Amino acid sequence: NEVNDPARTVDQLRQFEANTGFRKMLILFGVGDHGGGPSNEMLDRIEHLKTLDIFPAIEKGTAGGYLDWLRKSDLSGLPVWNDELYLEYHQGTYTTQANAKEGNRRSEVLLTNAEKFSTLATISGGAYNRNDLEEAWRNVLFNQFHDILPGSGIRENYIDAAEKYKAADAIGTFELKRSINQIAKQVNTSTVRKGTPVFVFNSLSWERSDAGAIALNEGDDIGYALFDLTGKEVSSQVVRTGKYSRELLFKADRIPPCGYKMYELRKQAPAAGAGTLSVSRTSLENEFFRIAIDPDSGWVKSILDKRNGKELLKGFGGEVQLLEDKPRAWDAWNVGLTGVKFPTKLRTIEVAESGPVRATVRISRDYLKPGVRKDPPTPEYPSSFFTQEITLYSGIDRIDFKTDADWWEERTMIKVAFPVTVNDTVATYEIPYGTIRRSTQMRNSWDSAKVEVPAERWADLSQDDYGISLLNKSKYGYDIKGSVMRLSLLRSPVWPDPTADRGKHSIEYSLYPHRGGWKQANTVQRGYEYNTPLLPVMGEVHKGKSPSSYSFVKLSPDNLVLTEIKKAEDSEAWVVQWYDSRGEDVQAQLTLPRPPKKVVVSNFLEEDGAPVDHAGNTVTMPTKKNSVVTLKISF
Repeated sequence: NEVNDPARTVDQLRQFEANTGFRKMLILFGVGDHGGGPSNEMLDRIEHLKTLDIFPAIEKGTAGGYLDWLRKSDLSGLPVWNDELYLEYHQGTYTTQANAKEGNRRSEVLLTNAEKFSTLATISGGAYNRNDLEEAWRNVLFNQFHDILPGSGIRENYIDAAEKYKAADAIGTFELKRSINQIAKQVNTSTVRKGTPVFVFNSLSWERSDAGAIALNEGDDIGYALFDLTGKEVSSQVVRTGKYSRELLFKADRIPPCGYKMYELRKQAPAAGAGTLSVSRTSLENEFFRIAIDPDSGWVKSILDKRNGKELLKGFGGEVQLLEDKPRAWDAWNVGLTGVKFPTKLRTIEVAESGPVRATVRISRDYLKPGVRKDPPTPEYPSSFFTQEITLYSGIDRIDFKTDADWWEERTMIKVAFPVTVNDTVATYEIPYGTIRRSTQMRNSWDSAKVEVPAERWADLSQDDYGISLLNKSKYGYDIKGSVMRLSLLRSPVWPDPTADRGKHSIEYSLYPHRGGWKQANTVQRGYEYNTPLLPVMGEVHKGKSPSSYSFVKLSPDNLVLTEIKKAEDSEAWVVQWYDSRGEDVQAQLTLPRPPKKVVVSNFLEEDGAPVDHAGNTVTMPTKKNSVVTLKISF
């Protein structure tokens, strides 16, 4: 992967030979990164490298020839690499073309939810629109092709990709609304006498408490209050979302797994109660945290975990860093940080929200590259603008950040940095269906090469008794060096798309401080919750057979994460999938809404495997650590 840099290639080969004693290499040419086989330029480079005494013997061959050679060879003496096969090139692809990456994450959540609730709705006669869901997934999966999702394509790619995400969103939104409304119609809401039933749906496989938001009727200025079914008022806060639109924000408690809970919305002024939130221009506080903001810089200067008497920061946190980014080649693909950091200018700090559910401080700043002067009459007018919001909720132990950027720079990368008081030699990152540990100490060439690493919803730095997880909603590039946690927000390469990432972005990320390590703190679950909001929907008063609170599917123990409930592609069977998130061997217990007729082990291709015993509506399945289990269930 470093054949563009012969000097580096030679250094790596010398180290490889010293470590393994091997001097022979088979190069297999297939379809290259951009189609076709090996280029003449590549072959010329290899011929040049052959003249170096350290370069291995090379045999050019085909896939079939390579496999034949493997079958005939004694490979028992080969060294074992027990780690990720980290690609030292193309680290910028975790961040470039932010809108495509946001569309991917949002679509994955939306379509998974639509499949789950469309499947559950069939219990009461709802339709499972297999063809339209497949059409939506095909649009999303097409956009996962390189060079689309990695951000390394031409501008036209992203015009087309936006249309495909828009089409997938339309299908997913329609199918999700249709299915949860079908479920809501079966619920007995006749006990609601003073208002309107509100259902809060939870698509995740564990009970959860989190913020919810109900869209109110456009144009009205009526007061609203929310009540649980015991008649107790739930703390709420009306938030304006547009000139004529508002939503009611509230804390939803103990929403059942893969299920729903009913509330009652009444047209009346909410009660004024004492809350746990306090806010000023330079401070935020709830029952968990006390945050102090530096009035001169606008960065967070202190976060105190009140539960543990623990200060989280050892420097300014939440700093949005603008870093010079000049790759030697392949702009969109590669990161080329030079060590230069550009300053932004603080404009305002203000209280944006103050209520019983949520409090927010908003910091505005802008940027003009040092030394740049524009044409008169605005020679010093900024070229990019930033608004950072810091939010605390009552009863939620996260610290949420939202950075809105109006971004118009070239060859500059934005990271957000948190220098924390937690120390460890390794950090943990979420990867698909699992986690990986990576060094925070640059002690050898392998670790030093990892200037940027990929992750899914979170990365975590923990010591024995305490840790901090950095969650994200649509980002994939991290770096944690020493005790500084950074998340990559935007880049601005100039090739092959000279407009990449220019424009407006809204980026969300969150700190989740916790006792102990990420396993004890359920960071996996918190990452899913942060990316998968609760789903409130208004209903109607009517009779029905379903209860006011219900869980369709339950999965235990809590190291297991249920990732999918869907109809099979070629039958009416349900496909249910989960994985172990903590590296533990367990007996999984899956509780279904009714007794199945048949259960078999399956896989990602939905093939039928061995039968699985079940008793009533409960299926017990051994689940090995770090494994994925897929079942096919017929009713």
